[in-house]
Amino acid sequence: MQLSDLDQWLEERNLNGFWNRQPRSSEVKPYLWKWADIYEGLQRATELVPMEQTGRRVIQLKNPSLGMGMSNTIHLSLQAVNPGEIARAHRHVAAAIRFIVKGSANSFTIVEGERFAMEEGDLITTPNWTWHDHYNGSTEPVIWLDGLDARLVGYFGALLTEDFVQQRQPVEKPDSFSSKILGHVRPTWMKTEHPIPPFRYRWDETYSTLMTLKESEGDPFDDIRLQYVNPLNGGPTLPTFSCELQLLRPGRKTRSHRHTCTTVYNAFRGQGVTTIEQETFHWGQGDFFLIPPWRWHSHENTSAQDAILFSINDSPAMTAMGLYREEGDTN
Repeated sequence: MQLSDLDQWLEERNLNGFWNRQPRSSEVKPYLWKWADIYEGLQRATELVPMEQTGRRVIQLKNPSLGMGMSNTIHLSLQAVNPGEIARAHRHVAAAIRFIVKGSANSFTIVEGERFAMEEGDLITTPNWTWHDHYNGSTEPVIWLDGLDARLVGYFGALLTEDFVQQRQPVEKPDSFSSKILGHVRPTWMKTEHPIPPFRYRWDETYSTLMTLKESEGDPFDDIRLQYVNPLNGGPTLPTFSCELQLLRPGRKTRSHRHTCTTVYNAFRGQGVTTIEQETFHWGQGDFFLIPPWRWHSHENTSAQDAILFSINDSPAMTAMGLYREEGDTN
């Protein structure tokens, strides 16, 4: 028997010899999505896509190097809800976050019976398998960023979803309930039923922290960088991914580094340039860009105003599996 005969024999039985290397799957490449395109698409969708028919009015970000999805682990999309509309209550195994791009005190996400106001710059977590729905009680459309670990969960075959019996779940807790029982003082007899509780990180508090740290030395690779932590134990935002916020001061250029996690950025304020493996991406307010794993990258604020980047990365999942590595340029 010749080696070619063995290869054929294996092929007929859906087997393969390691000596016949299979082509690698598509490589995830960096990409930048412009806010002007996303916003125009959302505006058209609010006119053409009825919420009653679809349940969600969502535009997904697609990476052309993958065909579908923006990365192998993080799913990101933008959702819009018109005044008076309800996004039906449901739950799923995939964990999710909502970073509010355009909102008001009269628009809400309800998670496990608690109502969270959706104001611009707020971050609201929806841990896995928690009931959640959305309602816009304001006079303007509400827009937010949906970040989910659906790609990762789907890979493990655990992407389960269940609809609530009614369109909306009842509100059973007072407003600001979680922030009060999970703050610096806590009730001794009350325990949360969720290891990762739903939580609202208010923009005014987050921004105040950024401003407090503005005169500090900062991180050489990310300047002033904050992590949204689990209010119970101070760990990452969710078990599978971390949400972060960083301030790039005017004219600041960071040193280059790389890490094994995937990171998705939203330019929440300002403008600048991110260099990824010698390729430059010019971003302005509202734009999104992706940095794949193990790519050298650096940021620069090219303006005279502060720039603020919101980001999601899968470092907690990488760390849990012993896969996280980071390396910085020491020159």
